Amino acid sequence: MNNSAFNPREALVEMERVLTRRALFGKLAKGAGAAAAWDLFGPKIFGQTVSPVLITQGQLLPQALPVMSAFGQMVVPVDDVPGWATFEPGITTYALDVYIRQVFNLGNNYSFNGYLTAVLGFNNLPPTVSYGPTFLNMDLATRGQYLIDVLEGNFENEGTQDIMAFGAIYMLLGAKMVFFMNYPHQLANPTAEFQQILGNNPPTAFDFMGYRGPVGQAEEITLRAAAASAITLPGIDPNDPYM
Repeated sequence: MNNSAFNPREALVEMERVLTRRALFGKLAKGAGAAAAWDLFGPKIFGQTVSPVLITQGQLLPQALPVMSAFGQMVVPVDDVPGWATFEPGITTYALDVYIRQVFNLGNNYSFNGYLTAVLGFNNLPPTVSYGPTFLNMDLATRGQYLIDVLEGNFENEGTQDIMAFGAIYMLLGAKMVFFMNYPHQLANPTAEFQQILGNNPPTAFDFMGYRGPVGQAEEITLRAAAASAITLPGIDPNDPYM
């Protein structure tokens, strides 16, 4: 964690620059209004009444993690199979502080600071625009409707649409991607030749989706045996690692 103090408005501008390079969301996140929300609402984005000129990532991340946790549990609920809550708290920390930081914000620390600001805006701004309580204080049905309203662009007139949308959309993408790429077994085991994908306890996404994942040991042995009897074409070096 980089705990250098930063200017929230400048961080939001940097977040807009980095995230809108992907050009994914049309009217949902224009990249023009997140910083303007700071001009309108300032410290209310952080749930405060006194405007911080500078703030640190160490102050924001512990406040943003519960929002990411509640969001993940809403969009990936526990039912007849495991959900987000099954893998808490690690999945929330990984989704926000690793995946969203590195994949969406490209490892840009200042952009990530702006994104944390947007997550807190998503949580704290509903009372400011007379929509209801904060996201964390909403019941599950209200949380779902709030997300729908953000995705439909219904906060344009309040001046909060872009900052809410940045927070919500990347939490939605991050939650779905992290969970369904088989967390906590999303990475290959660096000490083994083959990755253990299925047969996890508790079951992971690949288990209950029936997705085989990468080639396993038995299939690899079969493929190697089949390749051993393949005809070598003249002029091709079988020792060439790129062939």
